[in-house]
Amino acid sequence: MTLRLYNTLTRRKEEFRPIDPMNVRMYVCGPTVYDYAHIGNARPVIVFDVLFRLLRHIYGESHVTYVRNITDVDDKINARARDEGISIRELTERTTAQFHEDIAALGVLPPTAEPRATGHIAEMIAIIEKLIAGGHAYAAGGHGLFDVTSAKDYGQLWRRSLDELVAGARVDVAPYKRGDMDFVLWKPSDENTPGWDSPWGRGRPGWHIECSAMSWKHLGETFDIHGGGIDLIFPHHENEVAQNLCAFGHNIMANVWMHNGFLQVEGQKMSKSLGNFVTIRELLQDWPGEVLRFNMLRTHYRQPIDWTVKSLAESQKTLKHWSTWALGFEMDAQVLMLRGAWPTPSRELLEALSDDLNTPQAIAEMHKLS
Repeated sequence: MTLRLYNTLTRRKEEFRPIDPMNVRMYVCGPTVYDYAHIGNARPVIVFDVLFRLLRHIYGESHVTYVRNITDVDDKINARARDEGISIRELTERTTAQFHEDIAALGVLPPTAEPRATGHIAEMIAIIEKLIAGGHAYAAGGHGLFDVTSAKDYGQLWRRSLDELVAGARVDVAPYKRGDMDFVLWKPSDENTPGWDSPWGRGRPGWHIECSAMSWKHLGETFDIHGGGIDLIFPHHENEVAQNLCAFGHNIMANVWMHNGFLQVEGQKMSKSLGNFVTIRELLQDWPGEVLRFNMLRTHYRQPIDWTVKSLAESQKTLKHWSTWALGFEMDAQVLMLRGAWPTPSRELLEALSDDLNTPQAIAEMHKLS
């Protein structure tokens, strides 16, 4: 059975061929832990959990390394900690625990590794030093900045030329920047802001360098799959690619780039101002976690999803119907276990999942089985 995945980099579905079948490596951008995770945050967690399970089924549980990071140094975290009058550490420990509780209710497996940004400052500094030494970055005014014009393939993931990106981007104009598109690798911290010593002064990392450092530390200079939400393609993932290629001299960072589509609520973009901003924790008060997970998977991961009460009710109805069937299956499974056998997923189900995680088709196959 052939696994085919849609690659954002090439804009087509391709046969998945791991660099090393004995160690299939995947990195997914995780949460910035300053508040409860919203339902949009749950989509990549659930989608890439399905892929993690599928890869483990194909290559073996011990042959898949899945890294999903925790961003625990960020200006939003700093601001929230100041507002609450608590330490950064206290805030991030609390919100990380909340995140773990919420996604456990969604039935996701723990990743192989869950690195925290604050534990990889040395790796971030090392990459920045490589970039400066190679002429791809520069220090100015206590900042470390990436020189976008030095990256010859910048824009390859977003499929835009540098001129197009400059014309359409909202950029931070600063006197210490050589070019408007240059982005921050390191920035200075005052005495009231978390910071670490560096060759450019006491400061803290920019967002993009964090994921570059953590993927490098745990997966190497190149790896198989990099995933996240579609909103991360630019600038976050584009800047990750630029940093890694320029620092390590390779043509690729990850062979396959996968992105899940947007989520809206009741036909509108989720927004606190519209009153439709909903967290996983709030939904779990009214719906079982398996209903939230199933409802998410009824839509193909690359398509936009409209999160509605009606769809949740439909998902719950389906699962209640299946539960009766599953009780009988469980009894049959116990007999099979006693005989030293175990039922395996149907070929049709695996074919659906192997076709770029076609979960709607997989669910259709489940309907046939039930």
